[in-house]
Amino acid sequence: FLVDAADVTRQGYRTFDGQRGAQVTLDATPAEPLGEAADAGGAITNALVRISAGLCAEAVGVMDESLRLTTDYLKQRKQFGVTLSKFQTLTQRAADMYMSLELARSMGTYAAMSIADGELDPVIAARAKLQIGRSGRHISQESIQLHGGIGVTAEYPVGHYAARLTAIEHTLGSSADQLRTLVGQLDSYEIATL
Repeated sequence: FLVDAADVTRQGYRTFDGQRGAQVTLDATPAEPLGEAADAGGAITNALVRISAGLCAEAVGVMDESLRLTTDYLKQRKQFGVTLSKFQTLTQRAADMYMSLELARSMGTYAAMSIADGELDPVIAARAKLQIGRSGRHISQESIQLHGGIGVTAEYPVGHYAARLTAIEHTLGSSADQLRTLVGQLDSYEIATL
């Protein structure tokens, strides 16, 4: 529908990840249909699958940069006369972050390749978004933890990346919502008996 901007009420706000949003209120607002009346459910579902894949790609980029900043920090910051990267536990935690990143990258690629092949499947989108949410939470929390106090300062990007990953995880359904979507599909698999 086409709606005149003067006929709606908008209240803008800043989101917790620094983006902008608005509450748009339509109250008996006149609207003009943009085409013939038809069921647009399929088109909307396909658009949501594409948006989910785009969010997954953005999240992988954010996680990649968070990991890069964290490993650079561990190589530069000194404690007890040696760099933090010399501490085995911290190096192992960075390696775990890398594993989470690669899981997320693989699932994001899977979602994008499915779309490129013409398969706009909400279940594939849910699988990808679930892994992206889990990996994003792990990487953002570890990035802040391994940076220490500097990780939450407004001047340093790691805290901003953590906020963006949290926002992505909650856009179009949280990880819990994605899991519910996947659980709802269990009866379609022949190997699962309920």
